[in-house]
Amino acid sequence: MKRTFLIALLVAGCSGSNLETSRGPNGETITGNSVSVQVTNATNTQAAFSLAESYCRDKRRAARFVSQTGNTAAYDCVKTQ
Repeated sequence: MKRTFLIALLVAGCSGSNLETSRGPNGETITGNSVSVQVTNATNTQAAFSLAESYCRDKRRAARFVSQTGNTAAYDCVKTQ
């Protein structure tokens, strides 16, 4: 629980912009900004990555896995070439 909270704080601190929160098709929670995203309650790692990739693509970036703690996976949204 402490690690999930820490990840949320790190995501919040990565940018001065406000965090956006949305729901995935199976009830996943997607929280992010223009530089990072975290996916909670995905059914598996591939589903989490797909949601993160879609989120980052909307920001004209690509998802890069950072860490996973319990049922929360964190990704950076990196600039593409």
